[in-house]
Amino acid sequence: MTYQISFSGGMGSAVSALVALEQGLDFNLIFADTLIEDEDLYRFNDDVARACGRDVITLTDGRTPWDVYIDKRWIGNTRTAHCSTELKTKPVLAWLDENAAPGDPLVLGMDMSEQERIERAQRNWAPRPVVSLLNEYNVWRPEYDLILNRHGIRKPRLYAQGYEHNNCGGFCCKAGLVQFERLYRTNPER
Repeated sequence: MTYQISFSGGMGSAVSALVALEQGLDFNLIFADTLIEDEDLYRFNDDVARACGRDVITLTDGRTPWDVYIDKRWIGNTRTAHCSTELKTKPVLAWLDENAAPGDPLVLGMDMSEQERIERAQRNWAPRPVVSLLNEYNVWRPEYDLILNRHGIRKPRLYAQGYEHNNCGGFCCKAGLVQFERLYRTNPER
């Protein structure tokens, strides 16, 4: 069995990869690039991949979220993020269908605090198993920095800028006013 880690560039998926390494699991790192990622995400992904002795399998649809909004004729919002479906879910699903055994679990970087999201993902990805290595190995968020430090990996800069995620360069159609104000303040060109 090979664990297929959805490797987003965020802390949860990065720590999941390092946990898989430390537990001696066989795994792949699958990164779906939205093409609007923060430059430091690529450094972070490379650092984690190097520590794991793995290559990153990078998937790109070729569009940005803004291209998806134009193609679909509506902008993603707090109720739906069709950009995520088009740029992340569909490419990963296609890759898994072509390259992974049906029983290979998809690993998502969610922990106990996100149990509802894990359960929703399990329903949406069925019959492919969806797991959280963070839950299976009882890894909590306060331990993330310790695990990264153990492998000599520096956190992505968006976290230091106050973002709760490292996706889409700090942008997210589901973000609130506070995050958009932060994006305007920290990365006005974006």
